[in-house]
Amino acid sequence: MSADRPTRRRALAIFAATAAGCLADLAGPRRAAAYEWHGLAMGAEARILFGGIEPDFARSLVPLVSDEIERLEGALSLFRDDSEISRLNKTGHLERPSGNMRAALALALATARASGGLFDPTVQALWEAHADWFAAAPNAGALSDKRRAAARRLVDWRRISLSAAAISLADGQRITLNGLGQGYVTDRIAELLYRRGLRHVLVDLGEQRALGPQRDGGAWLIARKDAPSLPLIEGALATSEGSGCVFGAAGAAHHLFDPHSGQSANLWRRVTVHHPSAAVADALSTALYAAAEREISATLEHFPDATAIVTGQNGNERQWLPLA
Repeated sequence: MSADRPTRRRALAIFAATAAGCLADLAGPRRAAAYEWHGLAMGAEARILFGGIEPDFARSLVPLVSDEIERLEGALSLFRDDSEISRLNKTGHLERPSGNMRAALALALATARASGGLFDPTVQALWEAHADWFAAAPNAGALSDKRRAAARRLVDWRRISLSAAAISLADGQRITLNGLGQGYVTDRIAELLYRRGLRHVLVDLGEQRALGPQRDGGAWLIARKDAPSLPLIEGALATSEGSGCVFGAAGAAHHLFDPHSGQSANLWRRVTVHHPSAAVADALSTALYAAAEREISATLEHFPDATAIVTGQNGNERQWLPLA
């Protein structure tokens, strides 16, 4: 398949002060400053906004954050040939998977079960089939029925075997954890910072998680394209939008597949989910993008702390509020 990295358009952007450089002073020198860190995580731009933190302490956290992202990518990133998930996909078997690999895959399988298979980590075969199809002919129309059916036969999360000792896939299967990987890394970094006493922090590694409000007590304002911004004080937001990664010169398909049909899902324009966990919010936004209204309700019964904001193709929004 093509090794080109897909470009994911950011559906959410942060309304906050910005500065150049990897670590920038955003306040005057005589008061507790705010800082912003920039980097990469799981193939996407990443940044962390710090409030109420001293310069030396901020600088001391940068290598800790970078090292943790590197460690997590070593388990979950498809962009690295030596990662655990890449090695699993090459051979169909992985001995002694790390705790992070097991935890992320366990969440993927739990979400697959709760959503009736609308979230499925084995959709990698569909992504590869589309990438190869449009790499060979960028102006082509939709993937042929024959190729889609061949890829679809490999999509079945129930054929994955997961234990502390090993992970095994069925013959020909490959998996992706991109549907929750950015959220998973966001959670780990947020928890790392929380353990060090930080509270006025927004972690944005593709999905956003707030450890608390801004330093003045106000909410972080999360902008949405063509929609009112969302206030975030605590917990995480994740958004899935098909326009974030399209295939072909004319955008004949996108990366959010309905695992049941093998086609790009087209029920909704955008799905945003709030949950205490960025990984859960990420997984749910992916699953619900392919879900009809009754399937959204049924799936969210398993996640009582979740809020879902679903935007239809006509621009109208509907909310599902927490059950807890």
